[in-house]
Amino acid sequence: MEENKSLKIHMEMGMLLSMAYRSMTRSFVHKTQEYGLDISLDQCFVLGPVWQLKNPSHKDLSEFCMKDKTSITRIVDMLEKKNLVVRVNDQLDQRIKRVVLTHEGKQLFNNVVPIMEKNREEVRQGISDSEIDAFKRVLIQINKNMNPENG
Repeated sequence: MEENKSLKIHMEMGMLLSMAYRSMTRSFVHKTQEYGLDISLDQCFVLGPVWQLKNPSHKDLSEFCMKDKTSITRIVDMLEKKNLVVRVNDQLDQRIKRVVLTHEGKQLFNNVVPIMEKNREEVRQGISDSEIDAFKRVLIQINKNMNPENG
């Protein structure tokens, strides 16, 4: 009986996290489409750090976004096809490619920021700052528990 209760709690937690992520993603995509912006949430999650980190490497993006290098490469490929970023050789180490925002990338990112902020406001409705902080601490601990080599 105790085993069934544990399984139910684990499944509920995973399903709730998955449902919340899908809902937030669906809302973001719907809003960007309303404004005629062609960007996915994953692409936005990479475009933001490119803007913030100022010409990061794939490794920098992988660490910042907590995604594997293959996923980062795939997303940067899509951003490059959309002319939102370009890859340039590092000036000191030619083996390293830097990801640089294009003018179009900067414009798109500036157009997406208000949508991200609106989405964040909607997500936080009825949730206090202390509840958000506690939720973040729990998620951080879950990630540490699941990835002890990164904790």
